[in-house]
Amino acid sequence: MTCKQENLTSETTIVPGNINIDVAAAAPGGKRRLMLSDNPETLKPESVPGQDGTLWHDVVRTDEKTVKHRVFGWHYNKTGGPVKIGVTVENKSTERLEVRHIERELRIVPEDGNWIIDVGQCIAKSCLAGTMECIRPADKHKFGCGVALIEQFEAAEGDLAGFVYDFTVEFAEGHGLLDYEVRTVVSKDTSADLRLITSAPLPLMPPPQAHPRGSCWPFSETNAVMPEYVVGTSANYRACAARRLDGSVPADLLFTAASSELQPALDNPGQFGGIYNVTIPVVNNSDEERVIRIDANPRGGAFAGAAKIDGKVYGIPLMRTNTEVCRLAEITAPPGASSYSFSFMVAGSASTPLGIYVTTLK
Repeated sequence: MTCKQENLTSETTIVPGNINIDVAAAAPGGKRRLMLSDNPETLKPESVPGQDGTLWHDVVRTDEKTVKHRVFGWHYNKTGGPVKIGVTVENKSTERLEVRHIERELRIVPEDGNWIIDVGQCIAKSCLAGTMECIRPADKHKFGCGVALIEQFEAAEGDLAGFVYDFTVEFAEGHGLLDYEVRTVVSKDTSADLRLITSAPLPLMPPPQAHPRGSCWPFSETNAVMPEYVVGTSANYRACAARRLDGSVPADLLFTAASSELQPALDNPGQFGGIYNVTIPVVNNSDEERVIRIDANPRGGAFAGAAKIDGKVYGIPLMRTNTEVCRLAEITAPPGASSYSFSFMVAGSASTPLGIYVTTLK
């Protein structure tokens, strides 16, 4: 099973507009590097002027023995014909490398498909649940200096291709400095050898066509703490916001253009490809247990994704307006101080911020 996890349900309600609260604090989590290949999102003659090109890349030079990667890609083919897209690794050292533990979720749908569900939500569910497909690389997993192909696929005119690849790069033998480059590449010639594409990345598309892009973020998780929730009140915490309510930079905007070591990059406020870990401190000032409810609530437009609740992964269904909520959990808060934690991933094509709406039931 890859993305067969069951979906939660949504309902309509009135969410007060005066209880929105920004995230209190956040820090990077995890050791897996994130490479986000989403600009150019739309592959067209203006964004891919030549026969082929590098969509984005991650350059690694480290004395670490093992490096874990996540490559998130989101590309819409409007070149006028089919294209071939692939993920490659170029070994620039004299020692042999090994690409291991390759897992991926790849979804290709036509332009009239449901991108947010058939691609975005599916990828989020399988990635968060750890049910992505284990694959063998197209080339030998151990290789010397040169370019090796992990996988390639074709996308017809009008297709949207969304994917996540998780893998590990390490020395096959020997030691020293790991020196290699990971690329997502494209060719308008479906018979082309994608290993030969080693050019610099295609230029960043400016607004209004701008989409997130970046890499050399040495983490792929966000550990966020919400402001204290006081039992008996209502709060709607704004996760994955581009700006705080006062216009300043949110505490959880960690995947920024400035923090990407490779440029030119763009902010990733939606945290696409990342796992968002939420902790809600709870204060119950009564001397009795109280029941609180935690919902997902769109605050920026249509939203879908996945949530890991008490160890099990569910799909967050498509919700189009801020009058919809999806129940994530009902928990019992003991007297005094406690906390509750869960994780979620944002589906590709979803809009953020996501409201984490907390209320007291009894």
